[in-house]
Amino acid sequence: MLALVLAAALAALPAPPTDMTRSILTDVCLPYVTGEADDTVALEFLGFLMVPPTAEGRMYATEDEAYLLRLSTTGTSADGNLNRVCVIQARRGGLDAARTSVQPVMRDQGFAADADQSADRPIWTKGGVTVSARQNPGAAAVVRVTYSDLDAGL
Repeated sequence: MLALVLAAALAALPAPPTDMTRSILTDVCLPYVTGEADDTVALEFLGFLMVPPTAEGRMYATEDEAYLLRLSTTGTSADGNLNRVCVIQARRGGLDAARTSVQPVMRDQGFAADADQSADRPIWTKGGVTVSARQNPGAAAVVRVTYSDLDAGL
C-alpha cells in the first residue's frame, strides 16, 4: 500500500521541462532582467544549485553541469544606469538547439530581430531587453539576456 502511495505522489510531481533552455529563458532570465522576479523558486524547480559566486555575479549549475547560469546586477534605477544580466551556458545541443529554443519565445513576446545580424549571431530587442545567442568554435552555446536603463530610454 505504501508503495502505491509513493508511486502516486511521484506521478503527481511536475515533469521536468522538455526544453531546458526555453524554460530557463522564460522562467528565470526574462523575469530577472525585467525586475519581475529575483527568487530561487524557478531555479530550484529547474534543478539548479548555487555554486560559489564570482566577481561577475551569482552562479548556478545543474547537478550534471549541462547548464550553467550567471545572474548579475550593476548600477541602480536612481542613477539611471541599471543593468541586469542573465547568461545561460548550454553545454548540450549547440547553437542550433539554443536558437530553436529562443526564437519562439522572442516571436511570441514581441521582440524584434536585429536584421543586421547573421543567423549565427542572432539578437532580439524589446524595451531595453536584449537577447543574443552565440557559440564560439569548441565552446558551449551561450544565451545572454540583458536589461539596461540606458537602452530602455531609447
